[in-house]
Amino acid sequence: MQEKSKIGAWFAQLNDSKERFGSKEFFIAYGKIIIGCIIFALADLFFVVPYGLAPGGVYGLMSVFHNLWGSPMALVIYMDVALLIIGSIFLGPRFGIKTILSIFLIWFVTWITEYLFIRHTGYRPLIFTGDMISAADYANLSDQLKELYLPVAQFKDLAPVTEYFRPWNILNVLVGGLAYGIGIAIIFSAGATSGGSDIIAMIVNKYSGISLGMLVIIIDSTIALSSLALGQGIDLPIYSIILVYIEGKVIDLIVPPTKKDDKKEEIKQAA
Repeated sequence: MQEKSKIGAWFAQLNDSKERFGSKEFFIAYGKIIIGCIIFALADLFFVVPYGLAPGGVYGLMSVFHNLWGSPMALVIYMDVALLIIGSIFLGPRFGIKTILSIFLIWFVTWITEYLFIRHTGYRPLIFTGDMISAADYANLSDQLKELYLPVAQFKDLAPVTEYFRPWNILNVLVGGLAYGIGIAIIFSAGATSGGSDIIAMIVNKYSGISLGMLVIIIDSTIALSSLALGQGIDLPIYSIILVYIEGKVIDLIVPPTKKDDKKEEIKQAA
């Protein structure tokens, strides 16, 4: 009987009076999710993908597994689903619904941006030195100069590279980390996550005094560091960690850490 009452209380969270459908709180919460997802998806497409960065997350971890052991990238969906279920158990069903919406919105914004723009231009960076050259000019450079350039990633992996650019790594990760942090913080403030490792951060945050931003830094930096196992140098992991650090600090500015006493009260009420 007591078990049934716990299950009933869990589902009752779907009818949280603070965010009833059509209420002011409802529109604020879901409006935040939409805005945060748009910012996050665009930050990924214009600051992360063009530079080949891997700022944590389950996709970053699965990429390492794929390169080490040939694990199919499609397995990432199982990791996402497992974390989503765990998050819904610990944080309530409303969290699960919001996070599913976030995952879908990020995918949709990514898809529509790729379809309308990126498939025609490639993943062009917003921040670089201003020196963009054609593939023909790149081929005539000395090997020493070629090391200064990155290819403009194409929409399809098999498409030939047509342009190269000189990266401005530090400024890119500064602005990228700021954009990532703003997007994720807005999503967090609505009681959702972008999925993946962010769910772990929110669960640990609920039961500890550690801030969301610090947890994001710890978890995603660990994942970024795991890419060192691929033996492809330390530049990208270091730049990825810098981006993650800035992201975490921005999150803590927008979503202030909750006091430990408040956490204890939440846990007591949930018990």
